[in-house]
Order: sequence, then structure tokens, then C-alpha cells
Amino acid sequence: MAFVGVKYNSFNQKLIELHKQDEEILAKYGIQTDIEDDECFNCGAEKLNFFYSKTNKEGVERGYLKCKCFSCNFTGDVLDIVKVVDPNLKNSKPGMIVEYLLSEEFQKRPNIIDTNREYTGVKKVRKKDKKEKPITDYIKFINIWYGNLKIRLTERNEEITSYLYKRGFNKDDFKYMYGYLGLEDWTNEDTGKNYQNFIFPCSDYSFIRRLIKEYYTKKGKLLRYMNSISVPKTEHYCYLLEMVTVNRIIKNNFFNIYICEGTFDTLTVRILFKNQCLCFATAGAGSNHNLIATRLKKVAKEVFFKSGKKLNIVTLFDVDKAGEKGKDNLAELLKDDCIRVYKNFSKMILKNGKDVNEELQINRSELENNLHIIDNNLKEL
Repeated sequence: MAFVGVKYNSFNQKLIELHKQDEEILAKYGIQTDIEDDECFNCGAEKLNFFYSKTNKEGVERGYLKCKCFSCNFTGDVLDIVKVVDPNLKNSKPGMIVEYLLSEEFQKRPNIIDTNREYTGVKKVRKKDKKEKPITDYIKFINIWYGNLKIRLTERNEEITSYLYKRGFNKDDFKYMYGYLGLEDWTNEDTGKNYQNFIFPCSDYSFIRRLIKEYYTKKGKLLRYMNSISVPKTEHYCYLLEMVTVNRIIKNNFFNIYICEGTFDTLTVRILFKNQCLCFATAGAGSNHNLIATRLKKVAKEVFFKSGKKLNIVTLFDVDKAGEKGKDNLAELLKDDCIRVYKNFSKMILKNGKDVNEELQINRSELENNLHIIDNNLKEL
């Protein structure tokens, strides 16, 4: 593609001219450069800020314009930005990008202006609607939280890594958490205290928040877990239940499905199988059992119709009265010609802990070995 524009003697001269137009170029992509904590074009979080490089460049008195997102850590100048926002320039070399941005074709493009702004001093802030749009799903937030966890684990964040180590996980396990566990930065509006919370996505419309630091309600009750606020399409708070689909089962030969009570128990099973399994959590709530049974029966019938194979459902509930009652209740609801239910493996493999994650902390190697023995034997049925 050839671009017709202003002629310069060298690439450096072109670059100088380009950076004199940084703000104007970004305006054509609808990006305002003087908005504090604007929405990031890369991850969607409202943590994008622009600044000028401290060292003035030749021919550009104020320095080059750069940006940084404090959520996804994207950092770059106008050349880096347009490679993200303009699909046509994604794989282009710097020289070609500069040629295009200085071309008559690009210069004639109209600016895309967000008119929902008001000005307050030097910085501009997003104008708030009188009636904020209600949240209909958590997809955007969940994707941001996935990214946050990966960044913090890569940076070896002390609070996060220490907590996971105490839970029995190790450094090699972290890669199996990516895309299945998120991390939220949250501030208590009443106390101003900052929290880093683990996020266990249950669906596009629900998630479970696990608070790392102690959190007490106004009535003095200690909270460790908090469910997301229900939105119109919220159906359940069962971590990873949505992964149980007919296509995933048949394509990957995942005919053994593991059900735990807790989120960390579920994460433990998946990590010990290196994510090569289906496992989800009931969130310890018997109220979810009817929904779970209905879904699994429907999936099992379709799987059997397409493959001729039955599903093996293994309940790995806690070894206590509530766990005993829960597994018996769910096993009764799951009675079906296309399903085999195995409800007594917990007592066999939980020799030291009351739940799967506690057993991981005490005797990881034996737990891992026992799970693989169960899995391999069931695969032979």
C-alpha cells in the first residue's frame, strides 16, 4: 500500500513530525489523552493515563506522548497504541505505520470525539450519567481479573503467593490457574482498607469473591466469601459448572466429572490433573443440587446418544456431617440411566484432611496418586 503525504528526508524527521501530532492522531481513533483514569483500549479497565516523556526529544519540545494502564500494564507511545486499536496496522513495521499516519488519507480522517465529557481544571473527568446503566453481566470484569492474577503472580506479589503456598500450591501450579482464577483490587468504602481478593467465576453472570484479609461486617461478622450481586440472568454460584458441556466431554474424553463443595477444592483437583478434567463446585449449598442434577442429566442423555458412553460422577465432598448429607442428597437426585454416581471416594482419599484442599496441604503426593488411580479405573468402564 502506498501513501501519499508530506515528504521528509529521513525516518527521524518523519518521526519528529509524527510526534508533534500525537494528540491529533489519537483523536482520530477516539482516544482522549487528558482524561484521568480513562478506559483502557487494551483491557477495558478505567486505569489508563497519558504523560509526556521526561526527556524532551529533538524537535519535540514537550517530549513524546506516552500512556500506561495500571491494570494490564500496557505502556507505549502512539506507534504502540495504533498497532492495538487499528487492525490494519497490527503487524506493520514502524516505518509503514509512520508513513500511513502522515499520509493525506489518514490526515483527512475525521476525529472521533466522545462528547460525554466535562472539564474540571487541567484534567478532564468522565461525566457521570444521572442514572448509571445497571450491570447486566460480569464478562468485562472477569477478563480484567484474570489479567490481574497473571500479572501479580508473574511479579511474585508477596501477599498473593504466600496465601497460595499456604493453601498447598506451588510455583509450577500457577500456570494452571490462568483463565480460571481472577484477582480483584477492592477498597472498603466504609474503612478505606484495600483488599486483594480472589475471584472464582461461576458464569458470565456470577462469581464468588474470596477475601484474603479478614473482613468484618458492621455487625461484627467475619466474612471469607462473598457472592456477586445477582443480575437478571444469574442462575447459580457453582464455580466452573459452565465448563460441563457435551462437546467438551466428547472431544476430550472427559467422561469422569468431579464435584466438590468448595472452590479451592475444585481448583486443587484441576491442578492435580493439570486441567485435563472436568471439576466444579457446588459452593457448599444444597440449594444448587436440583439445578446441578437437572443440567447433568440433560448433558448425560445427549452424551450417551452421541457416544454411547455414560458419565461417571464422582462426589468429593467434605468429610463431615454436612458433606455426608450433601453427597447423599445429590446422588439421589442424579439417579439416571446415563449416569453412574460414586459418592464414597472422599473417605478413601481424604485420610488426613477434612476436604480436598486440606489434604493437598498435608500429603500432596498421595492425594494426587489416589485421584489418578480413581480416574484411570473409571476410564476403563
